[in-house]
Amino acid sequence: MMASASRQTGIALLAALVLVMTITFIMSNIFYRHQINVAQTTLSMHQNQATLLALSAESWARQLLDDDTDNSTYDHFEEMWAQAIPALPVDGGLVNGCISDLQGRFNLNNFASLNSTKLKMALKNNDNASVAKVWSYLLNLQEIPIFPGRVATIIDWVDKGSVPVNSDGAEQDDYASLMPPRMVGDDLMAEPSELAAVVGYEIFEVQKLMPWITALPIPSGSTTTPININTASDELLLALGGHQDMQFRDSVVANRPFDNIVDFHAQLEVDFAIPLVDVEKRWPNTLVDVKSEYFQLYIEVILGEARIEVKSIIDRSRGDSVIISRDLTTVPVSLSKDSDSALFEKLAASAGLGSGEEMAEEMLEDQQVQPACLMIGA
Repeated sequence: MMASASRQTGIALLAALVLVMTITFIMSNIFYRHQINVAQTTLSMHQNQATLLALSAESWARQLLDDDTDNSTYDHFEEMWAQAIPALPVDGGLVNGCISDLQGRFNLNNFASLNSTKLKMALKNNDNASVAKVWSYLLNLQEIPIFPGRVATIIDWVDKGSVPVNSDGAEQDDYASLMPPRMVGDDLMAEPSELAAVVGYEIFEVQKLMPWITALPIPSGSTTTPININTASDELLLALGGHQDMQFRDSVVANRPFDNIVDFHAQLEVDFAIPLVDVEKRWPNTLVDVKSEYFQLYIEVILGEARIEVKSIIDRSRGDSVIISRDLTTVPVSLSKDSDSALFEKLAASAGLGSGEEMAEEMLEDQQVQPACLMIGA
């Protein structure tokens, strides 16, 4: 009887232990799921708040560009819009950003202004800069091979015709024979990465060109979107200079910002010692300008565990600034941006320079105003 009672007590104790373990497991599971739900709800709330903060910053940037239009007839890096937005503290996070001038880049959609006749004239052996020649020089600067068809295939991609611009062009029959086949654009490009779909261009080539190219609409009443000489990069200035690339770049960098295109041409007349009429032909108003209508806004909002990056394209050609494109990306907050020192190291390595500190000193000593988005690494 004593053994039976002992056995029953042991069974009862074991049952109690199993019950306690089961309850503990169930409660732990409930607590764990509750923690997940709280974390997800908090993250979702932070993401929504971060998005609203980014859109508010976007509205502020539009107003800033509108005010700039009222006060100035030309655009350059010393204006308010070109200054990086300081890291603004908000409740639980930070807001950071910058505005870059997209007309300081080469607009791929400018190729839509060329037809067979204009392309022949543009490629003639003369010193006059043109969309086709600037593109060829830019490819050469990036050590990308130049061969017949580099220009023609882009023209056929952005024009609305079904007949190749010349024997080096490519229309739907050429794209249908590819593996896998694809449709030719026959319209303006929506983004510069679309260049990788054009016959003759490899993805790695487009990646090398991305910092210098863009895909912008063509303003009403115009055939091209001119390059803003006040904000163009060194690479683009060298491409615009053609055979006199270094002289052209040095002249522009030393004397900009230019108030108007007349002053720009007058300065080149002096520096190149050629008649003004020839200067105006070599760098026509359809190719270069001193003002811009298209800008890209970069906004980064970090709020709690949420990090939102917004890239918006702002069109100022319609009077009031409007958003014509917005790319919103949610990034894990653990994947932080490069620090300034790491940015200098990457830039130094790509340029074949010394350490990041040495490059930082060189950039500080350089009298040329740096674009805000470059300075913050956006």
